Amino acid sequence: MFFKNLRRFWEKNLVYRVFIKKYKRYFIIGTISLVAIDIINIFPPLVIKKALDILSREVNLTEIATLSFLYLFISFFQGICRYIWRMNFIGTSFRCDYDIRMAFFKHIETLSGKFFQKYKTGDLMSRATNDISAVRMAVGPGLLVGLDAVFYFFVIPPIIIYLSPRLSLYTFLLMPLIPFIAYKIKNVIDKRFRMVQEQFSRISEKVQENISGIRVVKSFNISQQEEQTILRLGKDFMRKNLSLAIPQALLGPVFEYTTYMGIIILLLIGGGMVIEGAITLGTLVAFQRYISMMVWPMTATGWSISLLQRGNASMKRVDEVMNEKPEIISKNALPYVPQGDIEFRDISIRYEGKREWVLRGINVKISAGQRVAIVGPIGSGKSTLVNLIPRIIPVPGQSLFINGTDINTIDLKALRKAIGFVPQETFLFSERIVDNVLFGVEDEKIRGYCVHELIRMVAIEREMEELPHKLETYLGERGANLSGGQKQRLTIARALAINPHIIILDDCLSAVDARVEEMIIKNISGCFLGRTIIVVTHRLPAIKSFDMIIVMKNGMIVEKGTHGQLIKLNGVYTSLYSKEVLEEKLVQ
Repeated sequence: MFFKNLRRFWEKNLVYRVFIKKYKRYFIIGTISLVAIDIINIFPPLVIKKALDILSREVNLTEIATLSFLYLFISFFQGICRYIWRMNFIGTSFRCDYDIRMAFFKHIETLSGKFFQKYKTGDLMSRATNDISAVRMAVGPGLLVGLDAVFYFFVIPPIIIYLSPRLSLYTFLLMPLIPFIAYKIKNVIDKRFRMVQEQFSRISEKVQENISGIRVVKSFNISQQEEQTILRLGKDFMRKNLSLAIPQALLGPVFEYTTYMGIIILLLIGGGMVIEGAITLGTLVAFQRYISMMVWPMTATGWSISLLQRGNASMKRVDEVMNEKPEIISKNALPYVPQGDIEFRDISIRYEGKREWVLRGINVKISAGQRVAIVGPIGSGKSTLVNLIPRIIPVPGQSLFINGTDINTIDLKALRKAIGFVPQETFLFSERIVDNVLFGVEDEKIRGYCVHELIRMVAIEREMEELPHKLETYLGERGANLSGGQKQRLTIARALAINPHIIILDDCLSAVDARVEEMIIKNISGCFLGRTIIVVTHRLPAIKSFDMIIVMKNGMIVEKGTHGQLIKLNGVYTSLYSKEVLEEKLVQ
């Protein structure tokens, strides 16, 4: 039982998980070179002792020359070993940093919208930068100096005892205090460092929000209030860092002063022993050198404990994110069947913690190649319905089928690759316009000639030509140097660039006028014949010619049919259509 618990503890240990488990070879080579240099480092004081003992008798130049050459050789060999352990410990710590960062990013990409409601962007950025860097410092310098200190603790005391048991007894009187002090301080460091990292996350969140929403901040003239908020967060961060600095600063000096007290005892008692003839002068000097060498492991122990505690605290924050389970995964991973029918079978959805149903009893079949519009008042569940098709939100089992196959059993990557989905919220990357349009395109042949055709299809060709560098123009953050309508049309072009089998436009043309919207929908319908097109819109004249119009209200489908059929019903659709036509006439 003891060994099982010990193994479980070892496997959960930060150093094993991050470093040794994957890079065992580098760890072994680094440890061997570290031990080699530490063993060699033991001999210089003995060489000096031997030289002093020779000088106190009859001087032998041959022996002195031999000892001098040996001292130089030891220094040279130390340099080689030092290079090896630095490459294997410090170098590998950067590999560990890369591994954790990539695993962290890849894991975040698998998580759904529920996760991003729980964790803010600034907090995630803090964990992906500061916390992972703290883990690297723990498994790199922290592990290195810790092993170095442990070796000295095991090797130097026996040598000191061998040189003079009586003198070693006096110099080690204060040593039992060290483990007790280290244990007390490391717990304080762990707690306070976690508080520092959490405060840093708050600052990151606030700064990120202000940069992203700088236009809102300026338009409401609240720059000073936001500055005061950042100032307050910064002061809290400073105070927490100062509270952390106290135990961190205490570790090294406490260990060092314990060693220095040993040196003082050595000089007081050892000097008398030399005068008495109990030990030689060379022994006293060697003893002093070894005691001085203990200053480093004492300091290193404090530094190592500090780094390892900070790394453990940061790894806990990283693990909090890594332990989040993806809601949407591929089961059985069946390949996507192109040009399949889409069928909703009695599907009902409500969000976690909410009593109200977002969708209730949805039953509808969309045949391959149909053009379908989904309309209805705000909050009627239109976006939730189309978000189910690419599985942006979890889909209940046996409720959504493509070509008769449960969507939950289709490979997620293949499914989304076959769907050109444009959400309501536009997002463009800080890259060239052409790179944004071709974001999802991997085939270099397609990348070469499809951009201009796509730009023409979404009716933005003239506006792109007016830009200084045309399609090579670099965009600001989130496309800040474009209008809302331009951004919407570019996101549509990006979705169409992957040549999808299903095209979903979720009310993504609200920033363009009705005439342009109608033109874009007509262009897409003409160029993507035989593809299933689903459009969510509030502008009903643009979708009069569609094969099917679905009318939603309060999460339910209340009407469906063609434009003519729905007008005859004189129901919800007729009311919405009449209102839309009247508004257009008033605008004209």
